Amino acid sequence: MRAFVIAAAFRVALVATGMLVPAIAAQANEVEREGYKFDYTSAVTKDGATVLSGTETVSGEPFRFVVRDRLVTGNVDGRPVRFRIAKPLNGGKLVASR
Repeated sequence: MRAFVIAAAFRVALVATGMLVPAIAAQANEVEREGYKFDYTSAVTKDGATVLSGTETVSGEPFRFVVRDRLVTGNVDGRPVRFRIAKPLNGGKLVASR
């Protein structure tokens, strides 16, 4: 089970880095990748971190990731995860908001 949790975390991060465009307001997304389907929302916090939270639709396992630069921290089905991604979600650009 733990291997599935970690694999799911990596799949979500891969999907997010390849398909997510940072947004200021929360945004709902549905993605299918390698036979897994994810429903998640994304939001950018005041400090520029991207928060991804949702579920893997078949198993119903919840996840929540906080992405800062290339570091992802969070949990999958209540288990903590921490890993790096290839490039920042915002492409290294600073995002300003009021």
